[in-house]
Amino acid sequence: MSSPSVQVQPQPSGGAKGVSHTTKEAGAMNFDIVRCSRCQRSMSLENDSSPGVVRFGMNSYYCSRCASMVGFIR
Repeated sequence: MSSPSVQVQPQPSGGAKGVSHTTKEAGAMNFDIVRCSRCQRSMSLENDSSPGVVRFGMNSYYCSRCASMVGFIR
């Protein structure tokens, strides 16, 4: 008996530390999961104006709590 062959397709690399791209299914909304640079809390980033997420550099984010603690006001 021969077993069926299984093909595994490589995942595209995100290239950025702490950023992973997640897609639910074809036609579904795409979003990124990012981590706060200070407390490491995971947050969903759907677009550039997501509530609770403060971007302070390229691939660098604070949650709203940490952004207020460090004095970063958008």
